Amino acid sequence: MQQPITSIIISVYKDSIALGLILKALEIQSSKNFEIIVSEDGNCEDMKKTTENWSSRHDNFYHLTQDDIGFRKNRALNRAIAFSHTEHLIFIDGDCIPHPFFIEAHQAYMTPSHASAGRRTELGPKISNEIRNGKLQLARLFNPFLYLLLFPRLLTDKTNHPGQGITLKSLQRFTENRHIRILGCNFSCHKDDLNKINGFNEDFVAAGWGEDSDIEWRLRYIGVDIHNTKFSAIQYHLYHERWYELEDKNLSILENSMRNNSYYCERGLSLHNTENINL
Repeated sequence: MQQPITSIIISVYKDSIALGLILKALEIQSSKNFEIIVSEDGNCEDMKKTTENWSSRHDNFYHLTQDDIGFRKNRALNRAIAFSHTEHLIFIDGDCIPHPFFIEAHQAYMTPSHASAGRRTELGPKISNEIRNGKLQLARLFNPFLYLLLFPRLLTDKTNHPGQGITLKSLQRFTENRHIRILGCNFSCHKDDLNKINGFNEDFVAAGWGEDSDIEWRLRYIGVDIHNTKFSAIQYHLYHERWYELEDKNLSILENSMRNNSYYCERGLSLHNTENINL
């Protein structure tokens, strides 16, 4: 890899097969100048084996862990931000496979006070299972012609937003100036902007509504412009059963922050530094 100018932070929990597929996709990115930080909310042995196999063959690869004592994704993300070695950060979830032009698309908007937000195609259960067990190769997703041939199966498998899985210049130009909200699984921003708002709010200790809206609201509050990369920064989400219950109390945290104009969270990035983060 070239000297990294971007850190891609992968938020993971237990699903080592999906992580392996993500790492395969990162090997064939059009842009090569990035580091990889696997940010695990736990310390799973299968995840450790996957990362050790990959890190032995690649530079600029790091795996951060923490005790698995409940939902602490935001803490894991803040630790990854503190550990990162670049000023440009891309965030993805550990069940979302990036298209080969994914990093390049985000790097087009990597200056301070700018963020970019993309979307994902949510694959259905049958195709997701075929990808996981190797019966369907990633090339079927990444090649525009092969993807179009796969389209009827995507529809019958109840794929959500299948049209967002193909790069189309015309659609990129049509949507790039349209308002878009941040999804935590597919966005990027400058580290300095996250420092200004103290990173992710660690008061969110359960999966639910509000975490993505919280980071978006606080970034917008300090003047960060969010660019729409809907048809350029593409991901493919692997289907899985939801293992958590959505917590409505997250909304009260967000609403309280907005009501008090609290763009700088109390419990956030400042709790961590590189000296207390071990691989």
